[in-house]
Amino acid sequence: MKNIGRNCQSLLGKRIQTLRNNAGLTQQELGEKARVSGKYIGEIERGRQNPSFNVLVNLAAALQVELVEIFRFSHEIADRQELERKLSDIINKIPDDSLKQILMLLQVAFPTL
Repeated sequence: MKNIGRNCQSLLGKRIQTLRNNAGLTQQELGEKARVSGKYIGEIERGRQNPSFNVLVNLAAALQVELVEIFRFSHEIADRQELERKLSDIINKIPDDSLKQILMLLQVAFPTL
């Protein structure tokens, strides 16, 4: 479970960094707007800090995005191997009946594959 938490922290950090860059803000500027230090923003972006809910709310406001946008990690998943690993993790937890339904949906969505 520790690895999952670390991975989520890393994805959260990457996502906040992407949103900050899109907003054209430095870590210091974002920190000032969110009422935390620029150094703390850097630690979050590197996945070394796990921000509280209040800090996340302040970050979303400072970045002028909805809070849910901070958790859209799909934008931060870069390579195919990581996507396949995440899909495999999900598939391994799905009950057999549901897995059959998902297969049928995929076959309808991608009939030529």
